[in-house]
Amino acid sequence: GTTFSQLKFTDKTFDNGMRYPVVHYSKDQAVADTMNAIIQRNLMDAEVSDFCIGDYGLVQKGNHVELHLICNCIDFAETDHRYLFFSLETGQVVAYTDLFDSKEKDKALKRINELVSNAEDETCKSELTTEGESLNWGSMTYRLYKDGIELHPQTGACENPVKVPWTEISTYLKYNFL
Repeated sequence: GTTFSQLKFTDKTFDNGMRYPVVHYSKDQAVADTMNAIIQRNLMDAEVSDFCIGDYGLVQKGNHVELHLICNCIDFAETDHRYLFFSLETGQVVAYTDLFDSKEKDKALKRINELVSNAEDETCKSELTTEGESLNWGSMTYRLYKDGIELHPQTGACENPVKVPWTEISTYLKYNFL
């Protein structure tokens, strides 16, 4: 629980109007510096655009934080949503599978497959799975939300992602959330 009070974000703005976050992490300044450098690298194209409107949001779970950067720049064909999933232990971007205990990842994937097969939204379910095939970690895109993980297909137009509540996968996680 102490991690939550030690991680803070402040706003910074590029000359073109793009607002973005700056990380402050009292536990480890090197982690904050690494995260800030990654954020800057991911916004280089927005920074050089003539005009941008930007915002950001975040979800923190334990020693991980998902940062959602929204970039609406005059040079972009459409609004760009960028997601960065950081480990607060290293400051590096990690895969969402980093949430799971390494010994439990296979069991977690099996449970996720069960939940997807029981999902009510047929469009999303069919886009996530191919007839007779199980999902693998690379066949879906993940997003954190308050009560769990949202699963999106890599491609397609699934408007209602399959939601996997923390309660369904908590035994497979590296740590439990309050």
